[in-house]
This record gives sequence, C-alpha cells and structure tokens, in this order.
Amino acid sequence: MSDWMFSRNGQATIIFDNDCFRNNRGQVMAWINGENVYSLRGQHIGWFEGGVLYDNRNQALGFLRNSTGYLPSRPGIGGTPGTPGFAGRPGRPGLAGVPGKPGRGGWSQQELATYFSA
Repeated sequence: MSDWMFSRNGQATIIFDNDCFRNNRGQVMAWINGENVYSLRGQHIGWFEGGVLYDNRNQALGFLRNSTGYLPSRPGIGGTPGTPGFAGRPGRPGLAGVPGKPGRGGWSQQELATYFSA
C-alpha cells in the first residue's frame, strides 16, 4: 500500500511504497530496510520510524498522515494529488552498515523534495 508523505509545510511531496520512497513521478528514490533508509547506491541516509522520515542527523524531514513518530511540530496538511503510475524497481544494492544514531532534533534544514537527490 502506498501513501503520500508530507513535508514540514504540510505539502504532499513524496510517496511511501512499503520498502521504498518514490518521487512524485513514481520513480524509486530510496530503499527502506527495517527502520533504516538507504540511497539507491546503498548508503545509509536516514531513518523511518513511526511514519516519520528522519535525515542522517536524525532530524524530521517528512511524515505520513497517520504517523506516530516524533515530530517537532505537526503542521496542517493539504490535499493529496493523484498517485502516479509507478516505474519499475531498480535492482536493490548491497546496503552499508548503520551508523550510530544522534539524538533527535527539530525539523531538518534539508527539504524533503530534494533530500534524495543531494
């Protein structure tokens, strides 16, 4: 089951699709393995807990509508666009080790829309 993730401004931005995140065109941008998030190259880039996506500094990037994870504040959320057709999945790479997790912070200085392309 897929669902839109919302940015710190409450905008539907990317799509959570069970074991990956997709952009608004349906292309896979990152992999999820347990609570860990990996780039398409297999590098650890964040965490996904309780429906909240955290960056590599453990600061909130975005959240699902029904999230239960820690958010520094919960913005009002806007409507959601139609779900695009999904592109095929690329091969899943070998995944790097998991770094130590820093303490929680506020909202990330990174933007949810561009985090995976950085």
